[in-house]
Amino acid sequence: MSSSHPVPECRRSLPRLSRLERQDGRIGRVVFYLPEVDSTNRLLANLAGRRAEAGTVVVADHQTAGRGKEERVWYSAPGTGLSLSVLLRPRVSIECMSQATLMISVAVADAIEAASGVAAEIKWPNDIMAGGRKLCGILCELVTTPDGDVDHIIAGIGINVSQTPDQFPDGLRSIATSIEAEAKRAVDRQTVLSLLLDRLEHRLAQWERDGFQPIRRDWIRRSCTLGRPIIVTTPQERRSGTAIALGDDGSLSIRTEEGSIHNYIFGETCSSSVAAEKTRN
Repeated sequence: MSSSHPVPECRRSLPRLSRLERQDGRIGRVVFYLPEVDSTNRLLANLAGRRAEAGTVVVADHQTAGRGKEERVWYSAPGTGLSLSVLLRPRVSIECMSQATLMISVAVADAIEAASGVAAEIKWPNDIMAGGRKLCGILCELVTTPDGDVDHIIAGIGINVSQTPDQFPDGLRSIATSIEAEAKRAVDRQTVLSLLLDRLEHRLAQWERDGFQPIRRDWIRRSCTLGRPIIVTTPQERRSGTAIALGDDGSLSIRTEEGSIHNYIFGETCSSSVAAEKTRN
């Protein structure tokens, strides 16, 4: 698809991936599919503004302007990854919204392991890792009502499925990987997508029904952040310490060398060794 063939913005004009659409539940009852789009998050945000139903999914073979946190470019060679966005209207209070990315992270890790056997790990707050390299990034965008209540969340998910190391740009080869590279076998992208929709359905219902504790327990089990020396970066500060706990609200606690404890509800993390390597280079 080229710029001379713009993506239709009307739901009735968008092609559907009907063979993966669910008859039950909320996630994936409507799945739109596009070979190429600028951004699945942007397109789904437009649809959400026209009251698309909760659980609507937009999936693309390739994004030309995909973005991660802090407006970073998300790179994926056409036809090698999964780029999708899911419209969520969770039945939880706005005070719990910081837990959404963590819930989705657990669902994604569950799906990757079910599809491939790869023991996916979670790096706080929004990355899925394997062997110390990034498999998936998650970007959640919260939209509120004029009264300050939750209207919806756009959950953008980018998964590296079949990329080989030489398909990543030079700057990513040492830090990115794919499901197939870790599994050392072919993995079907639609199988990954189908399992992801299943796991999202399960984890969303669990979060709404049982609260954050079951999600938190499984997040901790998959964590590659806790117990390790890290650096946390926020707009206000950059602090080193050991990650010691995931709070009931989804916050990350670190202990500095001086023994002080600091809690973060948002921010970026990297291991101290990775940060040192970047400094040397």
